[in-house]
Amino acid sequence: TSHDMAKVHSIHISDASMRPMRSIESAKLIAGKGIEGDRYATGEGTYVAFREPGRQLTLISKESAESHLAGLARGKVTVGNLRRNVVISGMTARDLEDAIGSVLTLGDACRVRIHRLCVPCMYNEKLNQAPGLMEAVWSEAGVNCEILAGGSLRPGDVVTVEQNSFDASSIDDGGKKAAFYKRPSLRTEDEIESLRSLPMGKPGVDRIAEAYATVGANEAVGIDDDAALDIRAKAELRAVTAATKLRRRAAWKAQLILWAILTVVVSLVYTICMRSIASPGFK
Repeated sequence: TSHDMAKVHSIHISDASMRPMRSIESAKLIAGKGIEGDRYATGEGTYVAFREPGRQLTLISKESAESHLAGLARGKVTVGNLRRNVVISGMTARDLEDAIGSVLTLGDACRVRIHRLCVPCMYNEKLNQAPGLMEAVWSEAGVNCEILAGGSLRPGDVVTVEQNSFDASSIDDGGKKAAFYKRPSLRTEDEIESLRSLPMGKPGVDRIAEAYATVGANEAVGIDDDAALDIRAKAELRAVTAATKLRRRAAWKAQLILWAILTVVVSLVYTICMRSIASPGFK
């Protein structure tokens, strides 16, 4: 088949929502949770408010994504900018889509089940300042997976679809509306409006609101400009407060270290003086 030689090309994680992704040379996949250190494994991801198994890991086809990103935003948008965890080479976006409901083996021990397409969002389009990004990679932005069996994973590890592993009853996309999977340019006004409402007050939803408001994508989730301005102001205040606390903590630690050094110095001087006083030649 077209994906007989599929391999892990690169692995990426982020500490928290709105934080940059970084490439890592070795990853630990944790069953039922995510990649160790990634924002969805620690509960710090943008969309953790919407519980679904596919939030644990995302996969994307290197070749398919690259071919559809070519020329977009003068070539400044890369596969890494799409914020997916595992980039796979030798397997197309269609291969991944066809494997929804099936189990993939990654490396020697890791097994994941694909639950749905990981369609791109307006947040990432605004974040990358790349108009048209959603449309360009709509069907090539990867898939969401549940980690069935964890283990170590590295670039170069082989990726295979397990034979006879398809199970339609196992697919769980978290109750997404049909419009969610529809290309934005083809959605009706009613469908667009149905996707804008956020269940404000639900734990974790404020993180989504902050992420979208921060990059100017607030209209996509039904937040008006005045509310977005207020959200950004509060976020900036929290950032300043957090930075101030970090500086104070650093200053306090520096003072403790200084006092420790002074204590040692004073103790040494005292010891030297007492020995001198106690010596036979002291007068």
